[in-house]
Amino acid sequence: MSKTLMVDVSRWNGAVNFSALKNKGVKGIVIQAGYGMVASQKDPFFEVNYKNAKAHKMLVGVYHYSYAKSVAEAKKEAKVCLGWLKGRSLDMPIYIDMEEESLTYLGKSTLTKIAKEFCKTIEKAGYKAGVYANANWFKNNLNYSSLKKNYSIWLAQYASNKDFDCDIWQFTSKLNIGGKEFDGNYCYKDFATSAKKAVKTKLECPLYNKKYIDKIGKTSSVIVKIPKGATIEFIKDVGDGWSKVKYKGKTGYMVNTRLDKSGLSKYRTIVVGKGSTYRRVINSRIAYKKQLDKDRQFTIICYITSGKYKGYYYMYRNSKYYLIK
Repeated sequence: MSKTLMVDVSRWNGAVNFSALKNKGVKGIVIQAGYGMVASQKDPFFEVNYKNAKAHKMLVGVYHYSYAKSVAEAKKEAKVCLGWLKGRSLDMPIYIDMEEESLTYLGKSTLTKIAKEFCKTIEKAGYKAGVYANANWFKNNLNYSSLKKNYSIWLAQYASNKDFDCDIWQFTSKLNIGGKEFDGNYCYKDFATSAKKAVKTKLECPLYNKKYIDKIGKTSSVIVKIPKGATIEFIKDVGDGWSKVKYKGKTGYMVNTRLDKSGLSKYRTIVVGKGSTYRRVINSRIAYKKQLDKDRQFTIICYITSGKYKGYYYMYRNSKYYLIK
C-alpha cells in the first residue's frame, strides 16, 4: 500500500520551518485549529501555519481538540472550528481529536455520539470529517466500526504495526526534521484525487441503489436522501442523465440535474408515436392507462431493467410522469 509522509502541528511546535518539511519529503500537514467551544481558544499559530502550508503547496487538513461532554457541546465545538476556518479550502478532513482522558467516564456510546455529531456538523458545512484517537480509545472508548463507515479515521499508535485500518497513521512523536521533533504520520488515502472528485448538490436528491426509478414495481429503492448543498464523491457519469456517486460511505446513483457540475450527460428525449399506450403515474401509482392521440415528445428519466415493469421507460412531459414501453 502506498503511503505519503505527513506531520501535524500546533502551538507546541512553535514557528515551523516549512521549507525544511518540504525538503524532508513531507507532502501534507494537519493543523490544529484550536480546542473547546470558545472562539478565544483558537490555536495562536493556526493562521500562519495554514498560510505557509498553502504557500508550500502542501495538502492541508485541520484538527480540533475536543472537551465536549454532550452532543450539544460537540455541535458547538464544530461551529467554533468552522468559524475559525472562515470557508478556507482544505484538501483533507477536519478531525475531532478524541483523547481527553477526563471524559472516559461518559462511556463508549456517548463518546461515539459526540464524535458523530461533530462530524455531521462539519459535513453540513461542505467539508470532509474524521476522527482522531489512539488505539486504546478506538478499542475501549469509541465504536470504531460505526465511525469508520462514514468518516475518515486518523489513528495514533506508536508501534511497528497498526491495529486498525485508517486513512492516516500517526506512527511516532519523534520525527526529527531540521532539529525539531514532530508527530510523524503516514497517509494511505489519496486525498488530492478525492478532493478533485468532490461535487456539491444543487438540490435535495435521493440516492438510488440502481440506475433507475421504479416507484410502482419497487425494484429500486432510495438508500438515503442527500440534502441540498451537501458534498459528495463523484465516481463517474454513467450516461443518460445519471451519475454514480458516494455519500457518507454509501454508493449509489443520482440524477445529474441535481449535481453542481458541468459537462454531465443529460436526459434523452424521444418522440412516442400515435396510438402508443402510456400509463400515467401519480403519487407513486398508476392512475390510468390510455393511448396517445398523436405523436408526442417525452423526456426519458430512466429505463427500468427488472421487475413487473422491466422494459418500460419512466418519462415526463409538461411536468407529468408516465410509464411507456
